[in-house]
Amino acid sequence: MLEEKDLQAIARLILASEERLRAEFHAKLEMEIRASEERMREGMSAEFHAGENRTHTYIENGVMKPIRLLAEGHAQILERLPGVDALDSLRGRVCNLERVVTEQGHEIDELKRA
Repeated sequence: MLEEKDLQAIARLILASEERLRAEFHAKLEMEIRASEERMREGMSAEFHAGENRTHTYIENGVMKPIRLLAEGHAQILERLPGVDALDSLRGRVCNLERVVTEQGHEIDELKRA
């Protein structure tokens, strides 16, 4: 039969073995968790870059293209507009024409009455 010393020695061996297995399990678990986190980071990074590329494509095609077309149309309109000096001249001419039309309208009204 086993004596008390033998049983204590076996208990110490079992405890030591249990501690060793626990340490190996924790180390392996930690390594697996790190590997899983790294795979997750890589996947998220790939998704982020894919989303970023889609956003850039949308901005380029869906936003910048109409803005460029609008700017081109605006530039063409500005090219056709008269300069500041020409506008001042046109304003003066329009004022004179308005005055003449008003005077002639009054004269026509007087002639109709006569």
